[in-house]
Amino acid sequence: MGRDFRVSQCMIVKNEEENIERALSWGRNMMWEQIVVDTGSTDRTVELAEKLGAKVYHFSWIDDFAAAKNYACGQATGDWIIFLDADEYMTAGDVEKTRSLLTEIEKEGAGYLAILTNLFNLDEAGKITEGGNQMRIFRNRRGICYMGAIHERLMKGEKELDTSELLDASEELSIYHTGYTKHAFETTRKVELYKRIILKELEEDPGNSEMMGNLADVYKSEGRHDLAMEWYEKSICTLFAEGAEPQLQDQRMSWTFFSLLQISCVTGAPESRIMELYGQATWYLPRECDFDYMMGCYFLEKKDWEGAVHHLERALTLFEKWGNLYFGRILTADLMKAREYLAIAGYNAGQKEKCVNACVSYLRENRFSMGVLKVLLMVFGAEAGNGETGDILDFLGKLYDFAALKDRLFVLRSAKEVGYLGLVEAVRGLFSAEELEALGGYV
Repeated sequence: MGRDFRVSQCMIVKNEEENIERALSWGRNMMWEQIVVDTGSTDRTVELAEKLGAKVYHFSWIDDFAAAKNYACGQATGDWIIFLDADEYMTAGDVEKTRSLLTEIEKEGAGYLAILTNLFNLDEAGKITEGGNQMRIFRNRRGICYMGAIHERLMKGEKELDTSELLDASEELSIYHTGYTKHAFETTRKVELYKRIILKELEEDPGNSEMMGNLADVYKSEGRHDLAMEWYEKSICTLFAEGAEPQLQDQRMSWTFFSLLQISCVTGAPESRIMELYGQATWYLPRECDFDYMMGCYFLEKKDWEGAVHHLERALTLFEKWGNLYFGRILTADLMKAREYLAIAGYNAGQKEKCVNACVSYLRENRFSMGVLKVLLMVFGAEAGNGETGDILDFLGKLYDFAALKDRLFVLRSAKEVGYLGLVEAVRGLFSAEELEALGGYV
């Protein structure tokens, strides 16, 4: 890492023999030391960690994630701590970016206490299902510690870290988390563990709106939607009874509002109630994009195209302005899908300019989406009929490389499928005689 500072990797574990080797390998070359705190493993986790050269400590589990993590941090001797769980990792590229970023911070003497990164939840196939941001890289300094028995947060004393003390590197760095897959939940029994901790916390503090939301999450994961809705409602009522004021960020309540909106939409709650919840959510967290994304999906399902356009466009506008800083947990993972939905809604609502803009935004990142290109061509075809196509071909030339055979064939096939005959002939004109002969009936 260099002469001026050192980095300690910390983690707490229990029965992680399937993950521990990767957990101690992804960033090994950057770490001064690797600290593993075991909380009661009965498999080979400890043996493997020791074999891999980690410093292994033991902590008697007391149903308190913050206490265990703070114990791990207490063993660290580095200047910086990187705290990832055993089922989390960074890519080799992001490890190098982290190394460079910390080197630059130390070189400039910047006073940042923590670094904000993306965190993506992955399903069994490795597909991103949710995104957000986390503080997992922070200075090893007295007073910076975790608080909360569950869903613990990094704090400075008893206060949240000020934004001036955070370096937002969420566009550069990402952490990938596999621990919320169905398999992981079944094998580690996280649901039962979480429920036990939450119920204990609520017994000691019955008015804790945060724990009410956490309990609702557990019921939601179990498919018990009635109980989930009941506890989400209780959490929101408690929040407003305590005199809530609009916030820039509140990850717990963001997820509470989103989940309640989601369940309400899926279970067919009255639209008036859904809109009431949406109003409360956006008043309390005006920069959160997920609320509008949920509403956009809701109106898309109802074929209320104008409602879908309004909310999807607003969701994307908020995301483009604030990113996932304010939280965007779902839209971060569904960004391309949201653009596709906006294109479909814009087309059906007759808002062609918004449809075209959404299509172009999508195709600039993934030009080989036939569904999106077909929507774009339907707009062009409706406006131009089968007449002049020169301007349209020039427009498409900014998205596709017509010198490449693959691009020409893709656009040609899409034009054929939407029946845009004028464009079919125009694209055919881009093929050489030899290509036309070789491709035969395909072209």
